[in-house]
Amino acid sequence: MIRLLISLYLVVFVSIVLINQSSELIWNSWVHQAPDELRHAQLVAKVLQESVSDIHQLPPHVTTLSSDDVAWLPEQIAALQQGGVITTFTEQGDALLTFQINGEESLAQLGPFLPASNALAQKYLFKLLSFVVLGLLLVFWLRPLWLDLMQFKRVTAQLAQGQLDISIQPSKFSAISNLTSQFHAMATKVANLMSDQKQLVNAVSHELRTPLARLKFALAMLAAKDPKEVQAMSQDVQEMELLIDEMLGYARLEIAAESLEYHAFDFSTLVHGQIEKLQRTNTKELNVTLCPNVTIYASQHYIARVVQNLLQNACKYGQSKVHVTLRVSHEEVELQVEDDGAGIKPEDRDKVFSPFVRVDHSRNKALGGFGLGLAIVHKILNWHNGRCEVSTSSLGGARFVMYLPISEKVKLLKVTP
Repeated sequence: MIRLLISLYLVVFVSIVLINQSSELIWNSWVHQAPDELRHAQLVAKVLQESVSDIHQLPPHVTTLSSDDVAWLPEQIAALQQGGVITTFTEQGDALLTFQINGEESLAQLGPFLPASNALAQKYLFKLLSFVVLGLLLVFWLRPLWLDLMQFKRVTAQLAQGQLDISIQPSKFSAISNLTSQFHAMATKVANLMSDQKQLVNAVSHELRTPLARLKFALAMLAAKDPKEVQAMSQDVQEMELLIDEMLGYARLEIAAESLEYHAFDFSTLVHGQIEKLQRTNTKELNVTLCPNVTIYASQHYIARVVQNLLQNACKYGQSKVHVTLRVSHEEVELQVEDDGAGIKPEDRDKVFSPFVRVDHSRNKALGGFGLGLAIVHKILNWHNGRCEVSTSSLGGARFVMYLPISEKVKLLKVTP
């Protein structure tokens, strides 16, 4: 940071000094040396004053007058007595040059002359050019910095998309070259960690299932000797297998984010299909209100996973009733799933979306699951720029509401109240 500030200060300081010096030189050469009738006449008057010693030596076209003929200001009188050339103007705006001859009380006057040309336009032009040059110098200094920042943006986008073949070429002239190198090292480490995670998921998927399969086979062989003990061990093995499946499913979500396929589909039909699947094994009373013909642009497979998890969660923890409502409001598709269970305390509502979190005894492993269902919901909705909120249901239990935004690619084709 100190290096950045020092380099910026030096660039601005040197640029301003160079621009000021160059502008002054050009101004003196271009404006003040430009041909002008009045400036030329002032030089002639000065030469004439120094070359004559008597008023009678003046040329005939030079006007003479007494010092009392004009009401001079005190500073003008002092300037005349010191041998200066006084410039005055007529009512028409023409200039008159007056000076005093050495040893004479009479004054000599030349003119009238056209006044000096107004240099206001050149003055503002010089200011504009100065600012333009300063801006170009700052752009020259900022270019390496801008290139490094664009590399930051590109690399972070690649990591977000799961692309691990990253590369950064820091500029030697950039003020943040050290930061760029450190960011490259960090990005490489993150890419390696993501690669290791993929390999770990694949390894767990293959290596752990094999001993679990052998255990299940061995337990089946021992079932006749001690049925009760073998049954308890079999339940433990099944629980381990389910846990591994849940963990692998959650870990694979990061990999799946790299190849999501979005397309338009009827969200109402999807929700209705998931409810029909649930009704085959569900004994709870389902009250369903669906807004028909709601077409969204998303990944159908993973949005179905979100709906499935929310419905199963409500049926699992609800006592007898589950309400499902689909509607469109405020440029969002809104799906509400309510149950009449124990609900979730306000202080625990943010925790339920974290992996492996079970906030109370009513939502524990005895009812199935390992605290990953809502974490999966949260992750998938994040992919779609959506969200899920928890509140208290009108039935007394928990209300989960998922929101999907309607953007340019999320088209609402028909809404029937």
